[in-house]
Amino acid sequence: MTQARPGQLVPEAQAILEASPIRAAPIVQIDPPEHTRLRSSITRALSGQRIAALEPRLRGFCDRLIDGFEPRGRADFMADFAHPYPIMVIGSLLGVPEADFPDLLRLSDEHLALVYAEVPPSEQARHAQSTLELHRYIFGMAERRRLAPGDDLISDLFRSVEAGQASLSSDEVASMLYVVLLAGFETTIKLLGNCLLALLAERRHWQAIVDDPARIPAVVEEVLRFDGPVLCTIRMTREDVDLGGTAIPAGSRVQVLMASANHDQAVFPEGEAFDPSRERPAGHLGFGFGVHFCIGAPLARLETRVALEQLARRLPRLRLVPDQQVEYKANLILRGLSRLLVEWDATM
Repeated sequence: MTQARPGQLVPEAQAILEASPIRAAPIVQIDPPEHTRLRSSITRALSGQRIAALEPRLRGFCDRLIDGFEPRGRADFMADFAHPYPIMVIGSLLGVPEADFPDLLRLSDEHLALVYAEVPPSEQARHAQSTLELHRYIFGMAERRRLAPGDDLISDLFRSVEAGQASLSSDEVASMLYVVLLAGFETTIKLLGNCLLALLAERRHWQAIVDDPARIPAVVEEVLRFDGPVLCTIRMTREDVDLGGTAIPAGSRVQVLMASANHDQAVFPEGEAFDPSRERPAGHLGFGFGVHFCIGAPLARLETRVALEQLARRLPRLRLVPDQQVEYKANLILRGLSRLLVEWDATM
C-alpha cells in the first residue's frame, strides 16, 4: 500500500514505502464483487447498535476535554478539542491504548502530507518513515486480534463473514483499519473545525443552537454541504467518456470535486450561503455516493452532534478571537483549519 504518488517521490522514500506490511488495496480503491465482500464485513462490525451505544462515552470525552481548557477562557479549538476528540473515539472503538494517541495522530498527519500535500524532497524520507510506522502499527493490531480476539471492532471484522466465505486475512483487515483510522479522525477533525467556524463567523448561528440544540443535526448537514472536510476524490475511468464536450480516455485519473457539486445552484438555491435553516440538504455529497458511500457516516454525524451539544451547553458565550488570521492546512483532498482561536467568559 504505497499510494503516495510513487512517481513523484525520491528513491529513498519509495524504498521505505515498499517495506509496508499492508499489501492489500484500500477498500475505497476496490470495485464489486470484491468490494461487496469487504464492505459487508465492516458494515456488520460497525453496526448501528454499536455506534449508538457509544454516545454516553462520547459525551464523557467531550466533557473531559472541555474541563481541561474551560477555566482559561481561551483556547485553540483545533489543538485543544478537534484533534484529540476523534482519535479518542476511534481509539476507543478499536481498543487502541490511550498512550498511543499522540503518536498515531502525528504519524497520520505526516502520512497525509506525503500523499496529498507538497512535501519537499529533503523531508520525504522522514514522512515515508512515518507512513511505514503507521502501517506497521495497524498491521500489528490486526494480527494480534486475529490471534487473540476480543470485544472490539477489529476482532469483529475477523468474525463478521457470511456463511461459506473465507475469513478476512490480517492484511485485508489492516487495509480496512487504515481507512477507518484515517477517515475516522482526520475528516472529523476538519469537520469539527469547519462547523465551529461557520457557526461563530455569524454568531447568531451559534446562539441558535445554544437556544435550541435540536437544530444541531441540520447544522451538521449544512456544514457537510457548505464546507465539508472532503473536497474531492480521485477516480479512474474504465472506458472512454465524453463529459460536456471534453473527451476523457479510458484509464485516466480524474479529480472529482464533490465540493463543487455541493454548491450547485440548480440543486441548492443560494448554494454559496451557509444556511442551517434550509431544508435538510440530503442530496449533498459530503459522504460520497453509491457503493463507496462513507461507511463511517453515522459515526461522524454522532460525534459531531454530541460535540456541538456539549460545547453549546458548557460554553454558551463562545466566540471567535477577533482579528485572527484563519488558515487552512495545505492538502489536495481535505479541507481543514490549522488553528481556530476561540474565547468565552471564564467566570460565567
